[in-house]
Amino acid sequence: MSVIYQAATKDAPKLASLLGVEEDMNLMANDPGAKKTFALHKPPKMYGHRGSLYEEPENTIPSFRRALDYGIQGIELDVFLLEDGSLAVFHGDGGDQMPGGLEGYFGVEGSIMNLTYSDAKLLQFTRGNAISCPEGKLEGARIPLLEDVLTYVKENYAPTAEVKIELKGPNTELPVIEMVEQFDMVDRVTYISFYGDRIHNVRKLRPQRHEESDSHVYRTGFLWSVPPADYIQLAQDVNATEIHLRYDMCSKERVNAIHAAGFDSTSWFRGPAGMKYDMRRFREFEEEGEGMYELVWRTGVRAMTVNRPGRLINLMKDLEWRMTVKNSSQ
Repeated sequence: MSVIYQAATKDAPKLASLLGVEEDMNLMANDPGAKKTFALHKPPKMYGHRGSLYEEPENTIPSFRRALDYGIQGIELDVFLLEDGSLAVFHGDGGDQMPGGLEGYFGVEGSIMNLTYSDAKLLQFTRGNAISCPEGKLEGARIPLLEDVLTYVKENYAPTAEVKIELKGPNTELPVIEMVEQFDMVDRVTYISFYGDRIHNVRKLRPQRHEESDSHVYRTGFLWSVPPADYIQLAQDVNATEIHLRYDMCSKERVNAIHAAGFDSTSWFRGPAGMKYDMRRFREFEEEGEGMYELVWRTGVRAMTVNRPGRLINLMKDLEWRMTVKNSSQ
């Protein structure tokens, strides 16, 4: 039995119960080669949350480079519209209700939304509460423009590399859509938000469908931290194509309901501050990593957005290796 699996089974019970994957744990215990588990659940599409934020400054080109170089399918990033009309890639303090705060990142008060890009690019990352990468990585790191990130991804990675763009600030829908179209990357981008009106605006602005499949050309994802009882209906009301659930809310029951309703599914892991809090909730885990990822994967979710993409890729490689060893011994 692998070290990863030993950690997962030892540390699993609380989170496993929330996710409804206890039976999968028993299946894995009786099938260490993972053959049956892989038959039930394909490897998920893998995305780096703000890149690889424990290794490089989040939402920067080095962070996106680090994540994509692991061989994952894509990255997730946050976008604000600045005072001068620029689209800046930044998350900021304040959570999802009051995002864009600067203090935890740069040690100054204010919001990114009240700056021009000329102001924003002069900000120097500091080792504040919001920064989780090594301090030595901060020197020279700057907030990038969305066009910088799209240029980098398009010029350096295969056409299959995807970008999930969270419309973090207000009035971002149209300028982001037009920027993506300018780069001819419509088929590589998903527009996501916690706000249904922003998703609905994307759909109203770009209602086109593919002729053969009748699926939407412009993909959208409705994000939920704690989904209400009618979360699927709300996603249907705004014509979303995907539903994204916080990892600890991404139960097997919800995933099955999402797929039955015709949506794609994604689980997302919280930022560093949120995960630090969760390590006190789920004391069976010391940190976000393979043990947690394996449990979430067992729900059948089709995509995972994580803070440690290198560990998720390693988990999938380990599971494939176990399945190969099991098959070769039969």
